Amino acid sequence: MIVDAQIHVWKASTPDRPWPADAIEPQRRIPLEVPEVARLMDEAGVSGALLLGPTWEGSRNDYTLAAAAAEPTRFGAICRYATGDPAEVEKLAHWRDVPGRYGIRMSLNRGDVDGAVEAAAASGFWAAAQRFGVPLSIYAPGRYALYEQLARQYPSLRITVDHAAVESANVALVDAVRPLLALAKYPGIAVKASALPCFVREQYPFPSISEAVYRLVDAFGAHRVFFGSDLSRLPIPYGQLVDVFVNHTPRLGDDDRAAVLGGALRDWIGWRD
Repeated sequence: MIVDAQIHVWKASTPDRPWPADAIEPQRRIPLEVPEVARLMDEAGVSGALLLGPTWEGSRNDYTLAAAAAEPTRFGAICRYATGDPAEVEKLAHWRDVPGRYGIRMSLNRGDVDGAVEAAAASGFWAAAQRFGVPLSIYAPGRYALYEQLARQYPSLRITVDHAAVESANVALVDAVRPLLALAKYPGIAVKASALPCFVREQYPFPSISEAVYRLVDAFGAHRVFFGSDLSRLPIPYGQLVDVFVNHTPRLGDDDRAAVLGGALRDWIGWRD
């Protein structure tokens, strides 16, 4: 069973469902909606996926949660959240009451990142997420000290490092993931091996992706490394990426490969459907 750790889905901006006035440019002109995702998953042999609303749509979770409710064995949701609002933080006690809601995404790659981190601390968000067992997916490329700080302060908090903390192809992928390996000593940190074709300049079957996966698995163990596509910006056919993980990782044993391809993610977030 292959489960994709991250796919953005969204709808067009309309008067009834407008995007924020300061929305950034979307990754593609035509919105990536759930029916298209389902078709592409079928073609690639992917059984399930965690869906995430993109930043340009604002802090919306209605579309992803509706998909998870409609097909709970196929879709789960990672949600945007008002992490700096103490009133919203109090509601984390009831996080698991909403079916299909498996985690919170924090995008800490633009804007006042330090301010957002401090606001989340002041609101009690980090402590509440740890207390109530809410997994976090954090994209903070290059901010290894931040991940380490959180892991030390909140040792029971489950944090997934999105896209292996990589942001560009300026550094060879095998070298780009190397600083992340030091965080493997913290059991609360896992890695999303997602969007990796965006960070290479080679052709299929992308040997540096396989090598990067080996290094991540060697450091974190297969139980803390999760396959993901970030499908809306994937520069190659979805099936090619799946094939890289399935057929071009010979140094992984069958059990480790099955874990990376979905078993480990499901265990990490408690997806039992």
